Amino acid sequence: MKNLIHFGTDGWRAIIAEEFTFDNVRIVARAFAAYLKDQKRAEKGIVISYDTRFLSARFARVAAEVISSNQIPVILSESVTPTPVLSYTVQNRGLAGGIMITASHNPCEYSGIKFKDAYGGPALPAMTKAVESFLGQDRPFLDDRMISRYLHEENLFQPYLQALRSFVNFDRIKSLQGTIVVDSMYGAGYGLLRKILSDTSLQVTAIHDTADPTFGNRSPEPILKNLPELSQRIVDDKALAGFATDGDADRFGVLDGNGAFVELHDLMPLLLRHLKKTRGWQGKVVRTTSMADTVDRMAAEMGVTVEEVPVGFKNVTEKMLAGDVLIGGEESGGFGYLNFIPERDGLLSILLTLEMMAVEKKNLQTLVAELRQTYGPFYYDRIDRHFDLAILQKNLQALIDQPPKKIENYTVRSVNRIDGIKIYFEENAWMLMRVSQTEPLARIYVGGESKEIVSIILNAGERLLTRIN
Repeated sequence: MKNLIHFGTDGWRAIIAEEFTFDNVRIVARAFAAYLKDQKRAEKGIVISYDTRFLSARFARVAAEVISSNQIPVILSESVTPTPVLSYTVQNRGLAGGIMITASHNPCEYSGIKFKDAYGGPALPAMTKAVESFLGQDRPFLDDRMISRYLHEENLFQPYLQALRSFVNFDRIKSLQGTIVVDSMYGAGYGLLRKILSDTSLQVTAIHDTADPTFGNRSPEPILKNLPELSQRIVDDKALAGFATDGDADRFGVLDGNGAFVELHDLMPLLLRHLKKTRGWQGKVVRTTSMADTVDRMAAEMGVTVEEVPVGFKNVTEKMLAGDVLIGGEESGGFGYLNFIPERDGLLSILLTLEMMAVEKKNLQTLVAELRQTYGPFYYDRIDRHFDLAILQKNLQALIDQPPKKIENYTVRSVNRIDGIKIYFEENAWMLMRVSQTEPLARIYVGGESKEIVSIILNAGERLLTRIN
């Protein structure tokens, strides 16, 4: 069975009823229990929760029963919760860690397990590898006496909601008048923003706001192509803005009052400025290499240091644990903040965006337009290309070893090899190319001053990675 379980950087994801089975969940839970005992942290206990996917509650209980049978205290969520709620619970209660049953933004046929460490954030590679080393060493077992003693259920929401109310200036948000549209994508964030904003003047129109294991037959990833109904509803309702959360609500997406997608490349510098202005906090910015450098330019004007890390929020978390990161994020919709948990939090990010709109007394269209007036136009696109893994890896390595001097008619100015290869062009454009180590997938990200440049470079990058010599 161990051979069917392959951990990635954020835990384990697999197709339900193929690799992701009750037996395999028990094996992973047993390994996590062994890891906690090996680390002498078992007595602190853990928390387990789950998203809206098929059988998520059952998988969570199976894991909880195995771990509690090992005389490790387990808090099992009474209901579906977002990942940030689980992570906050770990940190707030001083627990040894947590398990979230979710496959995040993957299609509905997948499920998974995310591990959380004691600091209330994603497990770093050392922890994930350590848990993996215990897979299959000991057979899972159940002990009804230990389960009744060490396993109990709780509602996890109230302390997290109180923490949001302490962190976010709701008095400012109460000054906003109008409608916002929220799309929970049938995921773990359903119902929450309506509840959180119920005592403000905002009218919250919610769509896809129930639990649906199929996610409406789409991937619960808050990107433009998955949000046509949100965009249309914003226009129909003449709403101020629209917001979406992914399957476990740690990532988010934002649409302005015209129903247009707001790139996180633009939102990150706007939120940085807002946090500096309203909190006066000191600290650096950490961004993944897939982000544009607009936030770097704004940070430099503020005297704020920017650190670039490989793609994956665990790399941001590692820097946040040092304690001086004002904002950290990645282009795929995950931001974390100083003085909260070192974790992506889609709900908190949406509330901070509303707070910013209220403080600035401007809508998102205006805020983005002003940003672009200052820093120049910016367009972005990304493709995920499935292809033969050996060919993808060979072609990427060739580009890393000997970068081209030109791609199409665009001149290469410099390269960055933090994660794959990021090529900067003289024509104020860039392209990042990465290849998975475990699946036949290449990811190509391009930013530039026009849609035409982005399209040309994106297509050229795809050809470079898929060429067969």
